[in-house]
Amino acid sequence: MWRAGNFLLRSQNIYRFPIRWFSGNQATVESSILEQLRGVEGVNLSKLTSKCTFKEIGLDSLAQIEMYSSLEDKFKITLSDEDTDGVKSVPDLVKIILSKL
Repeated sequence: MWRAGNFLLRSQNIYRFPIRWFSGNQATVESSILEQLRGVEGVNLSKLTSKCTFKEIGLDSLAQIEMYSSLEDKFKITLSDEDTDGVKSVPDLVKIILSKL
């Protein structure tokens, strides 16, 4: 048995399984979100903390959608509209991303 890419090869059978490129903890997810927010134009960096709400830092809805897309790419997850509807703060987003990993 040996592994090639995201395939597990055993004799003649080939089993496909997903590879998790990122297995994160709360601190790494939090820092990734904050890093994304630092790059968004119009965000009030002086109020940016791990406990801040998106309203406090001036994040608009379009910037939120762009941030979700970029976080999906980074963590190799999919965030649906249902997942992100109630997200109002960094801790909310951390919780959702950790549940997807």
